[in-house]
Amino acid sequence: MPLPAHPFGKSSNEHTISLADLSERLSHAQGWEAKNRLLVQLARELPEFSAELRDTEHRVSGCESQVWLWLECQDDRFLLAADSDSKIIKGLLTLILAAYHGQTAAEIQNFDFTAWLTELGLQRFLSASRGNGLKAIVAQIKQQATL
Repeated sequence: MPLPAHPFGKSSNEHTISLADLSERLSHAQGWEAKNRLLVQLARELPEFSAELRDTEHRVSGCESQVWLWLECQDDRFLLAADSDSKIIKGLLTLILAAYHGQTAAEIQNFDFTAWLTELGLQRFLSASRGNGLKAIVAQIKQQATL
C-alpha cells in the first residue's frame, strides 16, 4: 500500500502549514464561524485518505464521529494522515496534522495540544464530545509515538 500523501499536499519533509502560520491565520479569523470556515477550507485541501485505511485497525475509539488515523515513523519523524466522516471534525484534524506531522517522538510528547487550542481561542468553542474526541486522537498519537 502506498504511503499517504503529506497532509497538505507536499512531500513528507516539507511543512506547508506551520503551527505559527496556522496560529496567525486563526488569530485573524474573528469568532467561531470564521475559524470554523478556515478549518473546513483547510480540510478540503487535504489529500484523499485511502479507502484501505478506513478499517477498524485505524479507527480512533473515543470519538463520536468516525475518525481514522494512520501513523508511521520514518527517519525518526512521524508521518500522519487522518480523516473523518464529519466536516467539522475533519477541519479540526487539520490542527492535529499541523501540530504532529513530521515531528519526532520527543516533539510529539512535549507538545501541549490543549494549551495550543486554548491559546488559539478554540477550546471554548468545542463541545464536550468534540473536545473528548480530539483528546482521544492526540492520546493515540502520543501512545503510538512511544512505541
